[in-house]
Amino acid sequence: MDLVKISNVEGRIPVTVFQLQDRVNLGNFAELEQTAKDTYEAGMRDLVIDLSQTPSLTSIGIRAIVVIHRLLSTDKAKHLKLSGATSPIREMLEIAGITQFIEIYDNVDEAVASF
Repeated sequence: MDLVKISNVEGRIPVTVFQLQDRVNLGNFAELEQTAKDTYEAGMRDLVIDLSQTPSLTSIGIRAIVVIHRLLSTDKAKHLKLSGATSPIREMLEIAGITQFIEIYDNVDEAVASF
């Protein structure tokens, strides 16, 4: 099973959605980062990472999110949003300081509408 299920949504602007299908860990974080790089090279500029199917997040998963944030933030605008994080994942992201730079929404629709 692939870690990332990719879809495209037309909001006010085109938004790519990565729905993570499992926990991001040492065995698969490179797949997430490479998928983001490949999709960026293909033209993706605004991304929602849907964490609703992610039971937990490791430190390497947080690192992957930061790498993707840096890839998309060349113009200092917010091009990455997160959605569907469970309370423990949301708390972990807040403690790690991620929420200072990346907004978290309850669901994909809210995240897409925020662009």
